[in-house]
Amino acid sequence: MDSSADPIDWYQDQVVFLTGATGSLGGCLLYKLAVQLPTKKIYVLCRGSMRQAIEKWEISMPEQTDEILDTGKVHCFSGDITHSNLGLGPHELEKLQSEVTVVIHAAADFSLFQELPVTICCNCLSVVALARLLLSFHKIKIFLQVSSITTQSFLPGGSVLEQMEQIETDEKPPQMQLEEILTTGKSPYTELFMAPYAQAKYLAEKLLLEMKASFPILIVRPASIGPAIRDPYPLYGPEGAIPLHTFLQVLLESGEYRGFDDVISMPQEFIIDEIPVDLVANTCLLHLATGTVGVVHAASQLYVSVTFGEYVNQIRRYAPKSLVEKVVKMRLERNHNFANQAADMLQRVTKEWLIDCSRSRHLKETEGPIGLALAGHDFEAFSRRRVEQRARNMESWVR
Repeated sequence: MDSSADPIDWYQDQVVFLTGATGSLGGCLLYKLAVQLPTKKIYVLCRGSMRQAIEKWEISMPEQTDEILDTGKVHCFSGDITHSNLGLGPHELEKLQSEVTVVIHAAADFSLFQELPVTICCNCLSVVALARLLLSFHKIKIFLQVSSITTQSFLPGGSVLEQMEQIETDEKPPQMQLEEILTTGKSPYTELFMAPYAQAKYLAEKLLLEMKASFPILIVRPASIGPAIRDPYPLYGPEGAIPLHTFLQVLLESGEYRGFDDVISMPQEFIIDEIPVDLVANTCLLHLATGTVGVVHAASQLYVSVTFGEYVNQIRRYAPKSLVEKVVKMRLERNHNFANQAADMLQRVTKEWLIDCSRSRHLKETEGPIGLALAGHDFEAFSRRRVEQRARNMESWVR
């Protein structure tokens, strides 16, 4: 696209194939593609029936679902990213092959505690298989793989750049690493990553860029994804889809952290690198329209950097103290092991990382529905609403 052209106009000729549309980021992308952008058509891969997908959207976007569907742009195909040919029939696959110009792969299995061979199948093999299938798409202009900043969790600290890094100078080729995992179920590198999920995503990135595909590939690595500041509505974020909320909850239940005072004794200067889901979606959509290839980060450099201490102070200011103590006292037995795993994982990621977002610097003042400009956004007021809403949700949970 010409640098002076409006990125919104670029979408009027695009037919988009979207996976993961019932997830937090995928749902936000769907809303923007259908309602806010002049996208020609959107094909959505649904695991299950279209009715099941609509039911999920009605839970996560109750006031926006009809608006999305009424555009007439959205066409759901029942399939599965882990199946051959996406589990699609010949007619459905042929439509994609002949029409689709843009592919956004936002589907993933985010279970952080899955065994390595399981997460490799969901988050690596399926990505490579999709990319190979796209070689048969006649009109494809670009493929966007939504990855994760956790792919870089093996780094010791410092700046995390928008590029491919190596675990070590004599690192085994990615295909060899993959074969070793599939054969033995193990890898010598697993302990270096925050979780097996991160290693699977790391290998997917490596294998994608090794493909030398006939179409451009864009890899977006979001940091921790937080609730939306605006779209599809303020504080949008399906329950269980906000990592910071989940971490705080399980840590409060943990045998390692028996009270709120123990939680706040953790490193206060540690930056919680979180970015609202709609800013992640906008980062993806802007870079697609401008033809960016390679690795792009979506992290707090594009929003507001908050330390762990500042986040705890927000909770102190805006959450009822009685609620915090209730959650601490619960320490449900069924979550005890999970909470301790989460505490152990937090120790692995409390490194002094600075996640670089330089490739989006020229887009930070972009306005409009897919812009990154923050004019008029009151961070403190937003934080208060967020904590108060989370407190209400947790009140019903601890009753």
